[in-house]
Amino acid sequence: MAEAERPAGKEYTTISEVSGPLMVVEGVEGAKYGEVVEVETPTGEVRRGQVLEARRDAAVVQVFEGTSGLDTTSTKVRFTGETLRIPVSTDLLGRILNGRGEPIDGGPEIVPEDELDIHGAPINPAARKYPSDFIQTGISAIDGMNTLVRGQKLPIFSGSGLPHNELAAQIARQATVPGEEEEFAVVFAAMGITHEEAAFFRREFEETGALDRAVLILNLADDPSMERIITPRIALTVAEYLAFENDMHVLVILTDMTNYCFAPGTRVITASGDVVEIDEIVERAAETAVDGGLREGSTEVTVGVTNVRTLAAWDGDLTSNDVVAVEKIEAPSRAVRVRTRSGAELVVSEDHKFLVDTEDGPRMVEASELKSGDELYSVRELRVSEKVPTYLELLLEAEDKFYVHPTEEFEEAVAERYGSLAEACREKELPYRAREAKERRYYELSEFARLATAVIESVDEATEYIDYVTAGGRKRVKFSSPRPGKEVMYVAGLIASDGSVDTERGFVMFSNTERELLSAFEEIVTEEFGVDASKTENQNGVTMLRVNSRVLARVFERLADPKTVLKMPRELVAAYLAGYVDGDGHLKDGKIVITTADRERAGDLQLLLKRLGVPSVLRERDGAYDVVVTGHDAAELAEELPLRHPKKAEAAASMSSGRRSSRFDRVSRRFGRLLREVRRKYGVRASDLGSSSTISQIESGERRATRRLALEIVERLEEVVGDVEEVRELRELAEGNYVLDEVVEVETVEYEHEYLYDVTVVPDHTLVVENGIITSNCEALREISAAREEVPGRRGYPGYMYTDLATIYERAGCIRGRKGSITQMPILTMPHDDITHPIPDLTGYITEGQIVLSRDLHRRGIYPPIDVLPSLSRLMDEGIGKGKTREDHPDLSNQLYAAYAEGRDLRDLVAVVGEEALTERDRKFLKFADEFEQRFVKQGRDENRSIEETLDLGWELLAILPERELKRVSDELIEKYHPKYRQKKEEQEE
Repeated sequence: MAEAERPAGKEYTTISEVSGPLMVVEGVEGAKYGEVVEVETPTGEVRRGQVLEARRDAAVVQVFEGTSGLDTTSTKVRFTGETLRIPVSTDLLGRILNGRGEPIDGGPEIVPEDELDIHGAPINPAARKYPSDFIQTGISAIDGMNTLVRGQKLPIFSGSGLPHNELAAQIARQATVPGEEEEFAVVFAAMGITHEEAAFFRREFEETGALDRAVLILNLADDPSMERIITPRIALTVAEYLAFENDMHVLVILTDMTNYCFAPGTRVITASGDVVEIDEIVERAAETAVDGGLREGSTEVTVGVTNVRTLAAWDGDLTSNDVVAVEKIEAPSRAVRVRTRSGAELVVSEDHKFLVDTEDGPRMVEASELKSGDELYSVRELRVSEKVPTYLELLLEAEDKFYVHPTEEFEEAVAERYGSLAEACREKELPYRAREAKERRYYELSEFARLATAVIESVDEATEYIDYVTAGGRKRVKFSSPRPGKEVMYVAGLIASDGSVDTERGFVMFSNTERELLSAFEEIVTEEFGVDASKTENQNGVTMLRVNSRVLARVFERLADPKTVLKMPRELVAAYLAGYVDGDGHLKDGKIVITTADRERAGDLQLLLKRLGVPSVLRERDGAYDVVVTGHDAAELAEELPLRHPKKAEAAASMSSGRRSSRFDRVSRRFGRLLREVRRKYGVRASDLGSSSTISQIESGERRATRRLALEIVERLEEVVGDVEEVRELRELAEGNYVLDEVVEVETVEYEHEYLYDVTVVPDHTLVVENGIITSNCEALREISAAREEVPGRRGYPGYMYTDLATIYERAGCIRGRKGSITQMPILTMPHDDITHPIPDLTGYITEGQIVLSRDLHRRGIYPPIDVLPSLSRLMDEGIGKGKTREDHPDLSNQLYAAYAEGRDLRDLVAVVGEEALTERDRKFLKFADEFEQRFVKQGRDENRSIEETLDLGWELLAILPERELKRVSDELIEKYHPKYRQKKEEQEE
């Protein structure tokens, strides 16, 4: 909305809770529902919001820009006493606004004639005038078969990848009320669209001149999702002003009133460092869902903050987000497989969005619109909640029985606490084992843990009371420290790469030919655990070291797993990777290559490398998988890894002198364009920043700047112009926590699974998946519902969603005594073509019909792909016929519908029995169905048919059928409009 002078209001700093996009402010007096709130952060940034719920002494505030980064102790909240209002004027015609109603077209400020509350109100049924006037869209499938009537609510049900945007733009350009063209206007509101879609709509309206009688309101995909809730209300407020204050007939087009999903097995990276498959997250959340979870065969959504926190990335930084909704959706027949240069592979629904680099910066793009060469944003350095498990924790997770032999100090401490060891065992309900010799006394691991809680404050202290641990045999393991350190993690890397763990037989083995590695393994195992390794040599001269210990088998089963290592601090990750490279990696030609036989293990290694800020490429060869690091990244990795293999350590040392760039060194395309803008604004010469030709190539996009070159340019620029906002943005682009992962293949595939899975996370609405790819989720109404911890309705949407939609749709119509009218055409993209999705389903109850787009027609090249059979206009009969369109319109439409339906049925029959089995009559109906689609439904994207042209075309198609089959049209109309009789009449007149 347009900025106005900040009104005086009460200010509070009593934020008690932040949840998703909402915050609770305590001690508030007199707050009103819908009241505008200004939120001032400690940095001086001002965000806007509105009161969603007013209690006796508190207010729930919805923050449009999100609550990320708000400090509850020092953030100020100012209640303005005003509701959300928009300045309105007839000068809005021809203008382009953002989702908040602010001009973004570079034109002058709007001089308001009034300011109106955006929430408005549905038209009073007592004042509502029944719609009865025809609106011509110029599209035969609508005008002829599903006629739009002035004041009607007629939605378009579409699917991902279908041309609903093109259809919406065409309707907006062509629609008119015959005879009242000068009083007709269009308000076009688009929610959650990409920049490419926004550019398309602007171009369509500007180049055709349609903008002169239209208002465009554009909310982009990377604008705050909360904005999408107010955007349609702003559009309708503008429409109401034009219609009921200026006597105009206004067509309101709203796209898109809905919105993505992953195949099972897609790996999501959580804030705790766990890598969890998305279907596991959904099913886990469902088990504890407030609505009883996902029922068998259901597509219900579970809402409520789960104990899963995912990593989200936006603007190059990582944040931790709550999962507030999960969804298990019956899968479509098709999905999109996306492969990237790094080796990431994702199968997603066609409407799922990825963060793609452009000259304007990161933009969300649907999978169906991706193409080879696009660059996806991926995280450079994974930052998670770090944790190093204790050895006791690792053993407690195993099913084996382990026995702790405590020190004398332990029993003395327990006796001091309880009076005696026997008394302590009785209180803890544990067996008391009295032995002749204390050194023979032992406890099962779980028993020891229960006793230890009485005398220790941390798990680390428990290790001090352990003499040794056994698995029931003689092999004793004595831990030198509570948790693994760098030495042990190096051994874990050796075992993971060139060793094995057998938990059934209870041993750990490492085999190699390099003496330094063998010695390191022996020394560390003995020093850290007090055990020795047996040594054998095979016929190939490979030495095998084996430690027979069921205890260490369980310890290294976990420590050798990259998923465990992912949560550890950086130095332990580096130690593990050093062991892995020493065992089964090689350094050559400026590359570091780690090889594994397992695809999932290769992906885990890529994530481990990203814990160090190192991107890599996964390549498959001869049944093995290479994880390859090149260029500057390889040199920096070589410096950080504490390698012990003599030749590999030597190669690592020499690698630093020959650094080269890799594709992952590129910065965003935005850098070049912004650099040019900064130079022009501040009058900086290219030669002041380096080679003039290099700067010119970067600015034109001919050359991509590497991170290092970009940083050098920024540092020189800072010397010239100082620390200004634009230069800070350039520095963020040069140093940001991202890499650009090029798309190498996009293909539509037959979907092989029963379900797709989705999660909604707040506040950022993005997920980090697979090897660091940044992707999207989220629908705003579900987000608010989850944040308020409301009892969920269908598929996680709030129970009041029917009412919420009705307050939008019921603002359309005609009012008695007013000349103007509002007609609505909301466009809904049905996730996975599911017409039972809550938003299209409830929309169908509220509105007066629907236009349904067909994926089958679209695949066969028919535009617009309107399927007239499931489509319906409930008010059509009121707006057609004599004096409105033409007298033959009702009967003609019925006959066309019946003939096309029969032809479609016969098409299905032909697929079974073949066309030769049909009668001559049947063949004519079959031909009619084909011709109806090719000539009546199909038309040019710029073709504007009059209603007369549409009806005449319908009669031409009916001429394909025997006249006796035209049973729904009167003989009088046949003689008047059938081509056979019209031709005779014209010949007679001539």
